[in-house]
Amino acid sequence: MINEELFYNIFRPLPTDYDIPPTIYSILNSYVNFDNDNPVKISNLASAGREVIFDFDYPLSTNVTKESFEVMILNNFLMRRIGYDTVTAFKIALCVKLNEIMPKYNILFDSIRNWNLFNDGETITRQYSATLSNTGTTGSISDRRYSDTPQNQLSDIRDGRYVTDYNYDTDSSNISNSGTETRAENEHRTLADKNNLYITFSKEVNNVYTLIFKELEPLFYGLA
Repeated sequence: MINEELFYNIFRPLPTDYDIPPTIYSILNSYVNFDNDNPVKISNLASAGREVIFDFDYPLSTNVTKESFEVMILNNFLMRRIGYDTVTAFKIALCVKLNEIMPKYNILFDSIRNWNLFNDGETITRQYSATLSNTGTTGSISDRRYSDTPQNQLSDIRDGRYVTDYNYDTDSSNISNSGTETRAENEHRTLADKNNLYITFSKEVNNVYTLIFKELEPLFYGLA
């Protein structure tokens, strides 16, 4: 729970004679390390204090964790001054901006392949469709014989010498079946393949973050 002095230091309006807003670093440092006997290192400052900035809801792709996304933003703007008189005003503007822009950037995040690059083992599974066909002939024979002379030997009925009624039917038809079957095969992924995939993947992710940073730029006060 934040004490009153810490709350005042973070959310107080700037003095009228002080025209330079605080940096993201100073805001996070005040929140995380105020009255802390074991100060958090600057490398972990964004992770430890992100909730004081991002205490609102916004849409985010399931391919990106909320923590990693927020830490990336805070670290990118760590030494930049907010462009508002108060932290509260900055947070409101940040909330509005993220809710405005993230639906389109989530589509870009979702379109990037190989998010499971480090979790899919040494092989990958490739699926493809195969067309199957089967042709041939099927048939049946029906040999029905009847004798109304019970005393005749069965052999006489079978060879046809004493047969009162006789039917010998044949039936044949052509068959042709075709269809599509989905098959899967495993392919071995070499170290070179993984490196190439990682490079491509990293570039695509970084490109999306670069676009997001550009969208957030107007929320900050000039250059550090």
